[in-house]
Amino acid sequence: MNRRLSSRIAVILAVLGCVLTAGCMGYRVGPVLKADYRSVAVPMFKNKTYKPQLEAQITNGIIKRMQTDGTLRVDSEAGADVIVNGDIIRYNRLALRLSKQDTKVPREYRLVITVHVKAHDRRTGKVVLKPTDVSGSADMFIGSDLQSAEYQALPLVADDVARQVVSLLVESW
Repeated sequence: MNRRLSSRIAVILAVLGCVLTAGCMGYRVGPVLKADYRSVAVPMFKNKTYKPQLEAQITNGIIKRMQTDGTLRVDSEAGADVIVNGDIIRYNRLALRLSKQDTKVPREYRLVITVHVKAHDRRTGKVVLKPTDVSGSADMFIGSDLQSAEYQALPLVADDVARQVVSLLVESW
């Protein structure tokens, strides 16, 4: 009886091992990019808003996010497969919470930046990313002054925009 039970257990374990192994057959380690491009250039975005120096924040945010993601290599315009161009088209501060003492004074804002982005294959001219508007946002509390709060929130907004742009380029859903 012991022998029969141990042979059944061995068969069950073998079948279970085959089923588990078969479930992992399609799994791959590494980038999931199915496109034929491997490098990207991100020239400085054009700022079409009244807020100065946004172009550096947004462009650097996208480059950092590309490097962190690792799917596409950041390269110069001359050596890249894909070139990403964009315009910063909107910069908004939306009041979220007002002061208890003075209801005309905001205590919390949502900073929203909208970017018009597109990408094309440098070699063929084929459109990789159709012109798309992407908005990034971050909430900021007003402490002693608005400028300091805004200065601290800008990298968060730039990273939010960058996350969405990189996702559009890399994910092929």
